[in-house]
Amino acid sequence: MTSPTNNLSLTDLRLFAQQTLTMLSEQDVPDTPEAHASRDRVQALAGELASRLDAPVTIGVVGEYSVGKSLLLGTLLGRPDLLPVEAAPSTGNITVLELTRGAPGSTTTVSSTTDIAFLDEERLAACVGAILGELIATVDAKHPQLGAREMLGGYNPVTDPRGWAPFEAWYPRLWPSGTGPVAFETISAAHRDAVTELCRIRDAALSQQDLLGKPIGVATESIRAALVLEAARRTPQTAPKRNVQPFDMAQLKQEKTAPDALRRAFPLIERVTQAVTLSPDHWDIGGLTAEEHTVRLLDFPGIGAAGSYGRDTFLSRRELVNVHTILLVLNATRAESKGASAFWDMLTEDGRQPQALASAALVAANAFDLAKPPALSQYPDGPLPLEKLLPHAAEINGVHVYGNKFVARREDGIVVVSSIGAIRAHQLPYTRTSGETRDRISAALRDLDPPGTRRWEPIAARLAAADPDNAWTPRLRAYDEDGGITRLRTLIVQHVRRHGVAQKLERAQSSHQKLTRELAVLRGHVRRAGGGSRSEEYRELSQRLTEFRRLLDRMLPALHALRDDGPPAGPDGGPDAQEAGGRPPQRGESAEAVRDEVFDWREWQELLSRAERDRHHLVPRSEPPSSQGIRIDVRPGRGAGAAGSGAGPGTGGDGASADSTEAFLDKFRSLIERRTDEGRDQLRTWFENWAAYWREEFGPLRAWMAEEATDATLTELFTRLRGNAQKADHQLNHLWTALDPVRATERVTELLSAPGPTPEEQEARFPARSPHALPWHHRMPLLDPQSEERERHPRSVVQLRQNTADAAARLVTEYLGHALARIEKDLVALYTKAGEYLPTETEVRPPRPSFPSASAAHDGEEEPEPDQPIDVLVRAWSTD
Repeated sequence: MTSPTNNLSLTDLRLFAQQTLTMLSEQDVPDTPEAHASRDRVQALAGELASRLDAPVTIGVVGEYSVGKSLLLGTLLGRPDLLPVEAAPSTGNITVLELTRGAPGSTTTVSSTTDIAFLDEERLAACVGAILGELIATVDAKHPQLGAREMLGGYNPVTDPRGWAPFEAWYPRLWPSGTGPVAFETISAAHRDAVTELCRIRDAALSQQDLLGKPIGVATESIRAALVLEAARRTPQTAPKRNVQPFDMAQLKQEKTAPDALRRAFPLIERVTQAVTLSPDHWDIGGLTAEEHTVRLLDFPGIGAAGSYGRDTFLSRRELVNVHTILLVLNATRAESKGASAFWDMLTEDGRQPQALASAALVAANAFDLAKPPALSQYPDGPLPLEKLLPHAAEINGVHVYGNKFVARREDGIVVVSSIGAIRAHQLPYTRTSGETRDRISAALRDLDPPGTRRWEPIAARLAAADPDNAWTPRLRAYDEDGGITRLRTLIVQHVRRHGVAQKLERAQSSHQKLTRELAVLRGHVRRAGGGSRSEEYRELSQRLTEFRRLLDRMLPALHALRDDGPPAGPDGGPDAQEAGGRPPQRGESAEAVRDEVFDWREWQELLSRAERDRHHLVPRSEPPSSQGIRIDVRPGRGAGAAGSGAGPGTGGDGASADSTEAFLDKFRSLIERRTDEGRDQLRTWFENWAAYWREEFGPLRAWMAEEATDATLTELFTRLRGNAQKADHQLNHLWTALDPVRATERVTELLSAPGPTPEEQEARFPARSPHALPWHHRMPLLDPQSEERERHPRSVVQLRQNTADAAARLVTEYLGHALARIEKDLVALYTKAGEYLPTETEVRPPRPSFPSASAAHDGEEEPEPDQPIDVLVRAWSTD
């Protein structure tokens, strides 16, 4: 029995790719569609492996749109105006910056010509298919009467001979006028936005003339039009109409016509590549690579920008798989980022190991100049442990919680930065930005503390006094120095030096595994066409079934761990590196996120602020509503209920406040319902990614099992081993089902349809009676001084906050845990039984012949098959 050689070096993998391509040029392939398709896949995978091995060091910069990513990237390179940095979402393409080291004393420069790559027809069809498929699924789930699947299921306007006509006949249904099966206001704006995006792609595809798949060089001064999204539009109130305006290569090359043609071509642009020569006086990147290779920096479009969400997601998904180092840019004032999480999910869908992902990630919390040091009146001086600082410093707590989510508690992977602070510290120019952007940057510079001010030094020193090794002291001091930009550069250089080769090897090994599996498929086609002997046939059968068992041995521990909220332990007691199929939602992380959200409720801060202002440092009682004063009128067009029940004189119209449990219970219920829905969606997304991953892993085995010759051999073997054909069919059908995890989708959807906590359960878990006045409510009776101090002390607020956070976290995570347990039970049952049905290696033997063959009678064994080029290759790179 042979298996692929493990622990190959980059040099070994490069040789393997070369020898695979040489083998293909020498190997005769059976003249069947299946064999030729397998050969093409082997060639493509060998090319992918070679490409990943030869690629330069690649740093991907990702984040939600409008987090200041492009300004930070330009500032990092010494040119804040290098990329569009407009107030609206701007970077609309994957922008590749090929960095090379300039001569000492030189300035950072950009090449005069920029390369544009257009989607070819195949990739355009895949992009349109992905957006349209998601649209059909979501519309059909919400409004089946609109007939999305009925009219558009299995259809792609790029490849269908009917073109865009079926799509154009259907999509006006999302803008109904008058009576219809669905009211206008019940149709989600997201559905109309997806249609609008498809219409823009349609218009560009019909306008372009022989540009698909073509590269083109364009003057760099004109290229900014290709990088800037149009101002975010509101969802159109009427169905979009065709807008075809032809453009060609000549228009893209002419200075006068290029900007307008590029704007029309925008939906078809796959990537934009610029060569940047970086001044070593600003940032010496010579240590990033060896042998004068370039460093490739990919600026990804911000996920979530209006008008290009589907296209941006599709393009980013394709490119992220080849990134070695991932720099996630968060907004320091709201660190929890759906955009960063979306990029992270894309990375896990490629089967990247969580341990490798965490070591590949760096986090930059941008716009830290907007963060304000907390007053800390409760801890006015002395050493300050981090755990005491976090509840009072929202920005630091947000970065601490969400930054560590991506770097797996690797504290040296997080930096706080400010592009504005770095621009001032290093006197960087930003003259090529628009007038509006220059005014914004100038205003932000005026808002900074005076030069030389070290805003965070008092807190940094107190943190160091409590813990000299804490990560926040050097982080804050680096920010005070120059906006943290030098620390970010140093962090990138150190990270690439330390992890660059390992990340490149991890990406190459992923391609190698896929190539090895496909080689086995092609080898099977070659052997069967050559009429191999029975022993050879059963040898392949043994190899395939052993591969099946190996995959089950990888899968089942992770499935068992679902109930325990974590991947199985590795040999060193840490998480197993092979969290195959993506990372399911973690109950611990969900609980932490729920608690953080509860802690962020403004009511807590309102109560604690009232206590800080009170001379006794207690939460003062609220003022009773007054019947005097001017009556507050309701605004025109607003119903009486809009003003709330307290819109009389002197009440302020606030309704429920922080003085009653009713306000907290309403927020508690809303949070539980929303977080439960989010958990359900995350589980569904995880399962879809998990099923897709394992479907690909099982793909070669499923293709092999579908072959007629394989089915006959398996039926012969299982009938002989199990004693009758009926039992053999049952077990083979079970194995066939296990090879396609997507078949479990219907069952998992059923399991996830279970309702979340009921309103009664929510109220029962809420840590206070409701409706009920809190101790600081004006209606509560006065108590003796000691009781008043106990009841209205800020500790009571803190305790209620903690109890509410804990109750909410338990409710949400219990639902998540029950759902995971139900999924785990069904999947484990399916795959455990599959493992039981697989024959052992000693059982996989050909039947004994009733009489010896002529060759066996002659020399006692079958005549060996002649070696094929693919046999030589596989044997050379396998171990017994």
